[in-house]
Amino acid sequence: MRTLLSINTFLVIVVLALLSCQNTEDLSLKQLHKSNAALNLSGKELYEMHCAACHQNNAKGVKGVFPPLKDSDYFLEDPKRAIHNILYGQSEQIEVNGVVYQGIMPAVKMSDSEVVKVVNYLVEDVNKSNQIINLNDVKWVKQNP
Repeated sequence: MRTLLSINTFLVIVVLALLSCQNTEDLSLKQLHKSNAALNLSGKELYEMHCAACHQNNAKGVKGVFPPLKDSDYFLEDPKRAIHNILYGQSEQIEVNGVVYQGIMPAVKMSDSEVVKVVNYLVEDVNKSNQIINLNDVKWVKQNP
C-alpha cells in the first residue's frame, strides 16, 4: 500500500511539473522556462508564471507533495535557499514546518534580476518579512552552489 501511495505521489508530481512547464507560444523544449526579462514582469507575475502551479497561488503548497513558501520555516530560515533552488533545482528530502517532502523541483530559467524579484516577492509580500535579497546574493549562490 505504501509503495502504491509513493508511486501515485510521484506521478502527481511529474504531471504537475509537466503542466507547469507548458508555454502556449512555442512548445519546443528550448522554450521551457525561458527567461522573461524583456517583459519586465513583477515578482508576483514571475511567481504566478513559474511557481504557482506547484506551490499554489497562495504559496501554501500541497501538503506532503509541494512545500509551502508562505509561513515556511525552511524558506524563512534562509531565503538564499530559494535562490539556489530556482537556479539549480532541488531533489533532496527536506522538512518544512514538520512535514517531510521528497519531490523534484526543476531549475527555472530566470535572469538574476528576476530571481531577486520573485524571492523578494515571497519574502516581503507573501511572508511580511524584511529578509530581502539582492543581486550580490544571487552572485554568491552562483559562486557557492
